[in-house]
Amino acid sequence: MSQETSEALEGLRRAETQRKVLLLLIREEREMSNREVAEALKLSMNAVNIALHNLHTKGLVERVSRGVYRYKLGPILATILKRYLEGGSK
Repeated sequence: MSQETSEALEGLRRAETQRKVLLLLIREEREMSNREVAEALKLSMNAVNIALHNLHTKGLVERVSRGVYRYKLGPILATILKRYLEGGSK
């Protein structure tokens, strides 16, 4: 894993809102609107929109349509990423 990738993942581990949003999208395995994410996580729309924007910039989610996103990397990487973000390995 490159230094840049490692730093980006470690930053994501520290970014609690982004981590929660990403783990929800992985767990749900479907497209979700920003409103659905906010309601499911009991977060403000603004916090969710910022998290989704940052996750999109990092290439972890893709925008399906306005305000609708889905996890981008696939089931195998989802399992690895979920374990990493939940603190299972470093």
